[in-house]
Amino acid sequence: MAYNNDAPFRVRKHIQLINGVNVDTLIADATLTVASSTFQILDGGAADYDVNLPAEEDGIYFWITNAGATNNLVVKDDAAATIATVAAGEGALFVCNGTAWKLVIKA
Repeated sequence: MAYNNDAPFRVRKHIQLINGVNVDTLIADATLTVASSTFQILDGGAADYDVNLPAEEDGIYFWITNAGATNNLVVKDDAAATIATVAAGEGALFVCNGTAWKLVIKA
């Protein structure tokens, strides 16, 4: 049977991401790859740190939460352009369309 996109795809159970959540206290800038955990709960500790996203690839995304109390996480693409700054206590969703990283929501 060939796939034809006529019927919606249904998932009857939760999807579990193996190593899907990373909780970490940073001591230096972080660089994510396509193999990194989808959910990044990061504490900047005593400084502002950069979180570098991987090269653009269609459909990948990261939820990044700043679990720190005072400092910022500056999220950048692979060309070092700032996408957004995630302040202490905030979280943000970053998605890629294959040519650029986009900020979807930050709260």
